[in-house]
Amino acid sequence: MAQKGTVYLIGAGPGDCGLLTAKGLDILRQADVLLYDRLVNPLLLEETKPGAELLYAGKLPNRHILRQEAIHDEMVRHAQKGKCVVRLKGGDPSVFGRVGEEAAFLDEYAIPYEIVPGVTAGIAAPAYAGVPVTHRLHGANFAVATGHSRRDTGLPEIDWNGLASIDTVAFYMGIKHLPTIAENLITHGRPKGEKVLLIQWGTTSKQRTLTADLGTIARKAEAEQFTNPAIALIGDVAALNQGKSWFERKPLFGSFPLIANSDGAAQLASLLKEEGAETFVYPRFHEVEEEAPLIHWETATDIAFYEEKDVIVFFRWLQKRGLDIRTLSAQFSGETDSAVQALQQRGLAPVQGSRPIGSDRLFLSRGGLGGKPGWKHIQTRERTVAPSTQTTINRLLDEGHLTDLVFLSRESVECFCEAFAAIGREKEISELTVLCLSDEAEKAAISYGLSPQIKQSVLSAWMEGNYAGDFICGPR
Repeated sequence: MAQKGTVYLIGAGPGDCGLLTAKGLDILRQADVLLYDRLVNPLLLEETKPGAELLYAGKLPNRHILRQEAIHDEMVRHAQKGKCVVRLKGGDPSVFGRVGEEAAFLDEYAIPYEIVPGVTAGIAAPAYAGVPVTHRLHGANFAVATGHSRRDTGLPEIDWNGLASIDTVAFYMGIKHLPTIAENLITHGRPKGEKVLLIQWGTTSKQRTLTADLGTIARKAEAEQFTNPAIALIGDVAALNQGKSWFERKPLFGSFPLIANSDGAAQLASLLKEEGAETFVYPRFHEVEEEAPLIHWETATDIAFYEEKDVIVFFRWLQKRGLDIRTLSAQFSGETDSAVQALQQRGLAPVQGSRPIGSDRLFLSRGGLGGKPGWKHIQTRERTVAPSTQTTINRLLDEGHLTDLVFLSRESVECFCEAFAAIGREKEISELTVLCLSDEAEKAAISYGLSPQIKQSVLSAWMEGNYAGDFICGPR
């Protein structure tokens, strides 16, 4: 019988991927099975290893994709097979996250588990709106309360009289019952004029806020069409919100660009993230090293490498075959700077030319990458689209997160279109602002039926005004 695996009950934080703890991220990357909730940022799915099984637990209001009992069963079933199971929950699992029920069920089946705390929305969302939950001048104590309950009515079961004396109260998921919450708080002694701050989708690019007093907040929230997920912060500290917060003042706040994967995509994603954008590089690839081929390396006259990874694989092959590099008489060359540098680091001086046609010339690269006419191609790695990346883009589209589609090159257009064809969601993509950062990318996008920069966005306006770099952007 297989040794039982461990279940990790991890808090993912309220939305910003950076709020997942270092311990949580380390365990997530080791997970064999991941059960995740709706409020978990889909970008965190990209942190899983390629072979991980991803199970969506849903947790939509009034409609759970997996009922709680089914979630319990899934955790136990996979752990009994010896797998590392991660139950990833929005915010902190111990704050209205039903972690107590899940832990008790695991105890019942003698399944080892750990609880990994996360940053809770009741503290993080106000902070991203520029408001601390305690303040030396405005609030010395703080409480959290749920805005709904398991009763048939869904109304919260709360000690209203007790809450009346707390300086600051954060209600979770309380939009639906906001009129009842406000009425009960006023009835039990809180003033009608007390400030309330609503924060929807806190710490994400979709964050928005609304400030009103306790007597009018329900009516204003309905008029502004506020919905869950949201935090209602009640108390004097709510008055500290002065409109746009430090988070919302970032130049690219509100943009969620999908950057088609290619050379430079990761660098661009990092740049945009610093300016306040949430970025998704798509697709994510999984590479598997090929087995060492049965080749007489000693007879090769020229060996060329496309990139650094190919040099690494080649030396690993030599080690597996028990070959000494000094027994080879071939000239070595690199097609890219990374390949040249990798050869130089190993004490090999790359040559510029090669021997005449007819010589035994070998070109090493990942499948489908590069090519040299007249050379024998040796595939070092096979690359596939990681399953998690398709799940991630579907979740982002379902939640309406994406705002822009960015292409750096012709290759990035081809790469994106090939991977996205399996999704079958062309309508949602057609609604995004398409930015092409080179002439080649624009021509390729048009050939695939895309329409570059028909609509303006926060990202397109910022790039046109602030970022020249090596890219060309905007209409031609």
